[in-house]
Amino acid sequence: MKKMVALISALVVLMVAFSGCVGDNKSAVNGTEPNSSGENVNPAESTANVSELNESAVNVTEPSNSGANVGSADSTANTSEVNKPSGSGTDSSNSGSSTNTNSAENAADISKLEKLPEGFTYVGHVSLNAADIKIDYNADNVSEVVGGSESMYKYNESDFCIDVIELENSEATTNLIDAYKSSFKPLTEGSRFVDESFNGHSAVRIADYVTAGGTEAPRYTYIWSNENHVFVVTGSTADDSLVKQLAEATGY
Repeated sequence: MKKMVALISALVVLMVAFSGCVGDNKSAVNGTEPNSSGENVNPAESTANVSELNESAVNVTEPSNSGANVGSADSTANTSEVNKPSGSGTDSSNSGSSTNTNSAENAADISKLEKLPEGFTYVGHVSLNAADIKIDYNADNVSEVVGGSESMYKYNESDFCIDVIELENSEATTNLIDAYKSSFKPLTEGSRFVDESFNGHSAVRIADYVTAGGTEAPRYTYIWSNENHVFVVTGSTADDSLVKQLAEATGY
């Protein structure tokens, strides 16, 4: 009986020893190592997980850098576009203002005579804008009116004016003169329009009638063109020779 117990005890010891060896071998074959918690960890899987984490970190970093670069470029581009001046708007505005100013100055220089016929005195001048010119000369359909100037003179008790109107081209001057002439009704007697010549060109003398002192009295206007300007000379007198003298004094 004692031998039997001893034999069983020996077998148990051998089985326990054999079981420990198998467990160690399995652990070595699978490549697992115990961690501090007592659980088995696979080094290969741990390495793979670390690699995946690193790759994830790289992927996160790259979009972030790319996004930052794109945002910076877009921001710079947008700032550049905002700060870029609008050349066309500014030039158009300056160009229009300069054109109108030059037109008024040129017309004023022409209408203000340096040498006046005897007995005439210079009073002053005013600028004429395109809108007023179109109204005064019945020229609403003449789109090429630029501007002009009116100089005023005195001869005894009579008033005289020289209007110099600038247009964009010579064809427009003819249109303006025709438009102005069309605003007059035909006279019952005589001719309202008479062609006369001075300073090497022809001009139209226009006769109009006003009531002065209870009777009708004639008033005369001379109108003609020179290049892209129209000249108009008028006087509050029945003596057309005085109006013609002032017209000739323009030199045009």
